[in-house]
Amino acid sequence: MSGVTRITNEVPFGQALHLWLHLHELPITQFIDHDRVEQAYLAWETVRLENNPYFEHGTGFEGYFVGRCDDAEEALEAILAISQHILDAIARMYRFEIGLRTRLIKTLRRELYDPEAIHIWSSYFGAELGRLRMQVILEPEAQHFQIQTYRIIQMLPPIIYTDDDHDVMQSYSVASLPMPHLNKLDITPAVLNADQQEAWLVAENIGIFGHPLVRKCLDRA
Repeated sequence: MSGVTRITNEVPFGQALHLWLHLHELPITQFIDHDRVEQAYLAWETVRLENNPYFEHGTGFEGYFVGRCDDAEEALEAILAISQHILDAIARMYRFEIGLRTRLIKTLRRELYDPEAIHIWSSYFGAELGRLRMQVILEPEAQHFQIQTYRIIQMLPPIIYTDDDHDVMQSYSVASLPMPHLNKLDITPAVLNADQQEAWLVAENIGIFGHPLVRKCLDRA
């Protein structure tokens, strides 16, 4: 590893999860399980934040496109296509449920804690990851990147959770490996077309629905 960064922030929907745990008189320690779900989330965060092959500030999807995309522009198009596919599927499934679609976007932005919306995003996220993992089997470079990423994860400490003033906080580490130099892009909404911005919003945020504590609390709920 060439560098380790320690990150401390709020668990996604931390205040709502704190309230739910308090109402059900459940200690946070009951939901902590340093298992494969946590490792997968740490791998996602490591790619998103520290070991990203294409972007200065990534999404987490990038590792699946190593060897498939020759540069950051091509990776951006691939990731936007994934997100647009999810948005199109939601639009078809909930065509006449405008209120639900509004709640989905607000939940994606973390402006709203809506268990139904979280379940929907989590389902689409899981389905997309399953499809991408099947494609990795056919791409040796992506396989190698995945193996290297999980080797990093195995050397990192587990996530530490704290119950802090009506919120749930987390502290975890991400690390990087020396990588070939690429011209990385710094993606912001300003550099995207208007019809790409919602797709990028999905790509940037959908990973929160794979957070281990969010998943465990929703399963229990």
